[in-house]
Amino acid sequence: MQLQGRWVEHDGSTHNGDLCAWGEWEAQSETLRPLGGSRADGYPQHLWRAYYTVPVDGRYEGLRNTDPFIFGSRFLYSNCQQPSRPGLRDLGRGSVIAFGSYKARQWILDTVFVVAGSVPYTASQADWELEDPAPEVEVPEAFLDVTAAPLASEGWDGELRLYWGATPSDPVDGMYSFFPAIPADEGPGFARPAIELDSYYFTKALSRNHKRKRASLETLNTLWRSLVEQVRDADLVLGVHAVPPPCEGVAPTTASGNRAGAATALTARSTGSRRVPGCSATIKPRPLPGCG
Repeated sequence: MQLQGRWVEHDGSTHNGDLCAWGEWEAQSETLRPLGGSRADGYPQHLWRAYYTVPVDGRYEGLRNTDPFIFGSRFLYSNCQQPSRPGLRDLGRGSVIAFGSYKARQWILDTVFVVAGSVPYTASQADWELEDPAPEVEVPEAFLDVTAAPLASEGWDGELRLYWGATPSDPVDGMYSFFPAIPADEGPGFARPAIELDSYYFTKALSRNHKRKRASLETLNTLWRSLVEQVRDADLVLGVHAVPPPCEGVAPTTASGNRAGAATALTARSTGSRRVPGCSATIKPRPLPGCG
């Protein structure tokens, strides 16, 4: 993806501008240009710009959500694997989560999330409860539209936990959340960095699963610094902020619940009739579960 954001260079200096990164985005996107890198070597084939629309009919059912959410003033992690993995709903401040994939016998990194704080919430009420979860957290409108509202539409009343990430200006023991990135240019993009850590804490062959180990803050700091060094050894920078993708209007949904002309469908939440920022429609509120 091409993002507008901020990154930390190898010398610790901070820069603002356009950058390129891998990351999860379940809403629409458009191709900016082909990249031409080697697929066999893990390079991306196209550069994408992320955006989203809201369903004109306000339907939520069957919509995918984006998690983790790396956009806005803080990274947010709200639900991935939490329903079936209770330990992921009980992570303390300073916990470090490495999001990535196992491919070609390597574990490749997408995002490093350092927990700064958290609050519990009810999944079916995500679009309401996560609007203003804590004084230190500014939740982007895009998160409510593309993560919280689709999650709430599933109707599950179980308890999950919203985590917000540490930042360079508000770190935990010097640690902060980041994603591997490069400043935007005309190059072929980059392959996600392969990561090696002590096998006690890290099993690189895990696929669609997680490994959880308790460790002291000192040990976590050492592991985090190793992740930073490996990303920098791959000649990448640390992306620490990305501007949320814009809302670009409304779109109809298909019979399957997806928006016409889009890979996935999104929705909007509301505490009353509201004007969606950047969109030309007023979205009506949906009734709360159990209400008429």
